[in-house]
Amino acid sequence: MNRIMKYAAAALAAATAVSTLGGCEQLEKKAPEDTVAVSFGDTNIMLDEVTYMIRSMEYTYESYFGSNICGNDMGDGSGMTVGDYIKQMSLSQLRQTLVLNEYAKKNGIELSDDQKAKVDEAIEKLQTESEDYLDAVGATDELIEKTYTENAIANLVYMDLVADVDTTVGDDEFLRKKIAYVKLTPSELTETTAADEATTEVSSDEDSSEEASSIENTEAESESASKDVTTSTEEASSENASTDAASTEAVSTEEASSENVSELSSEASTEDSTEVETLSEEEQERQDAMNDAADKILKEFEEGNDAADFISDYQNDSHFTATNSEISISEDGTAVYNAAAWALATDECTVYRSDDGSIYIIRCLDDNDEEARQSAIDSEIESRKTALFSEKYAEIQDDSSKFKVDEDVIDTIRFTTPVYVAPSEEETSESETSGEETSESETGEEESTKEEKSSESDESEEAVSEASSEEESK
Repeated sequence: MNRIMKYAAAALAAATAVSTLGGCEQLEKKAPEDTVAVSFGDTNIMLDEVTYMIRSMEYTYESYFGSNICGNDMGDGSGMTVGDYIKQMSLSQLRQTLVLNEYAKKNGIELSDDQKAKVDEAIEKLQTESEDYLDAVGATDELIEKTYTENAIANLVYMDLVADVDTTVGDDEFLRKKIAYVKLTPSELTETTAADEATTEVSSDEDSSEEASSIENTEAESESASKDVTTSTEEASSENASTDAASTEAVSTEEASSENVSELSSEASTEDSTEVETLSEEEQERQDAMNDAADKILKEFEEGNDAADFISDYQNDSHFTATNSEISISEDGTAVYNAAAWALATDECTVYRSDDGSIYIIRCLDDNDEEARQSAIDSEIESRKTALFSEKYAEIQDDSSKFKVDEDVIDTIRFTTPVYVAPSEEETSESETSGEETSESETGEEESTKEEKSSESDESEEAVSEASSEEESK
């Protein structure tokens, strides 16, 4: 839930406004635009502006998590509800915006004409394409313009503060490999032995990353246990020999011998159990079916075939379930098969068998996935920018005007009625039918409505960034 913008002044939805305020009549019958909710030095922020920020974030959360989300507990032990969190984050983002705008004024940082034009375009786009949304939150043109402009200036300051971030990376520091794999997961057996393992099998099927962690831990524990047994055996042999040669240390030797006998017996019992254990007829049948499928899939991969083209041939077998995926991996990835996959060069294939009985048939599609590498580098640079900004912002905030919140006024903002109303099944059906008649790009725009609402301050950022880039290229 912590979708906090990484850039400066990250008010989550930059162009929404006031919805009906529960409890405002208690404030001496003052209108929201006449009620001071926050002060920043000599600047007063009225209740309507603070409310619109809170309602815009509320809209985003309700559109993603459901209309009743605001009353839910955050689940982090703080006792805070989602509504409380939304208020807290909205005020935090408001403060950041004010601090950075004050810094911009002190240091002569202003939007250029091109940047202002980009902001105007972003506002016009919002007003044209998001009419239903603006009506739902009661947005006003004045608040939309004010917020977009302040966020754009704050983002301009952000870019100025992180301009000297270190962007150097090693040539192979973010190397990525693209792989395709088919996973064969054994079906549950009807016998008691299989029932005992069912929980592990089911949980490991859910997510390959979670599976990687649990299986690797199991493997580590197994290796550790094996080393302990080996050490115990070696110590036992040494101590038993010492027992035969040194009868003068009878008491201590007998104790050691007793311990060794116990350890050796336990070891022998484990070994005997392993040797005696045999697969049931049903288990053997399942294993044979999986091995046969793995061999065929490996051949498909070696011939250069795409898993998506043949995976359906293996999805109706009662002995296992077959799934396929294409992902990019790093050398330090945590997936159980990662080491085996990382050792492959382009077009090489391998089969990895995990301890839970699953089989991974893997093909390396590209041992130097440049697109994934660049994405990893970009992510690293953004992390460095965030860290650098946080450091500099802390200094700026210390020297900024004092931010004061009137808690009594803020408390009048209640979450009694959702601002987001999910479309009815009939509306959804009509939208889907209509979508079939539109172009692919138009359909994409309709389906991404919620994303647009939650990233309106991104538009402010992009407006400033684009204009800045254009100016630099001149």
